[in-house]
Amino acid sequence: AELEEMAFVNGVCGKLGAARAAAAAAGACAPRRAYAVRAARRKAVVGMKYECEKVGEEGTLDFRVAFKDAASGEKISVWHDVPLYCGENSELLNYVNEIPKGTSAKMEIATDEPLTPIKQDVKKGELRFYKYGDSLINYGALPQTWEDPSDVHPDTLLGGDNDPLDVIEIGDKVMPMGAVYAVKPLGVLALLDEGETDWKLLAINAEDPKAALVNDVPDVEREFPGKIDAVREWFRMYKTAEGKGENEYAFGGEAKSREYAEKVVADTHASWRKLKNGDISNEDGLWIKA
Repeated sequence: AELEEMAFVNGVCGKLGAARAAAAAAGACAPRRAYAVRAARRKAVVGMKYECEKVGEEGTLDFRVAFKDAASGEKISVWHDVPLYCGENSELLNYVNEIPKGTSAKMEIATDEPLTPIKQDVKKGELRFYKYGDSLINYGALPQTWEDPSDVHPDTLLGGDNDPLDVIEIGDKVMPMGAVYAVKPLGVLALLDEGETDWKLLAINAEDPKAALVNDVPDVEREFPGKIDAVREWFRMYKTAEGKGENEYAFGGEAKSREYAEKVVADTHASWRKLKNGDISNEDGLWIKA
């Protein structure tokens, strides 16, 4: 298979200072070059750096984005090996960008494949694309999280969707497929999709110019007017382009607070840990690192 070695993907997170400035290095799956961390932030940086590799031809059934540790060259699972939290006492989370803003290929972490690369979703042998329109936001998932189908949430009365926790990253910068970077959680939407709870975490790139200005849902409404309404409507309607009905939301579509969102993150992290440790039956054959 064709293999193209790509650039550093940061996966590096820092603790916040008094001014709540984000300390994270931005990364990309693009021709190799290093992404410098601002000198003022270097002492705060903790964690690992990652590289991604594009394997095969994009737009084919064989295409994958694989990951490895930049320092050791060891192949890693972006789902299991990238830590969720960006260091002790940090409010930042690591995030894996699957679908860049402005694109339509439905990419996802392949949770049932060895080392869980990113691949394009397939239905009835055909590659899936959003038919409703290009993604309005960078869209991806949090590592080391899992929405347990058997865990019926008391507020939605439905179980999880058997995937890592989805993230709507609202920053203005288009981030490439495979980028791993720090985000700040801001709130959450509870999409109800075909009898499952499909949480959508609202978050922002920690290096976005407005990251220090937004800490909760009301801040997003102020600094990004209409953004939540637009993405809520997009996810409500996007399956209608495939001849399906509209999606629904719990809480009447209300974006729940950051505090509520952080509880969802913690709960899905706990579910992932139980799955990984064998405390929950792995009925669907998800790939679990030994």
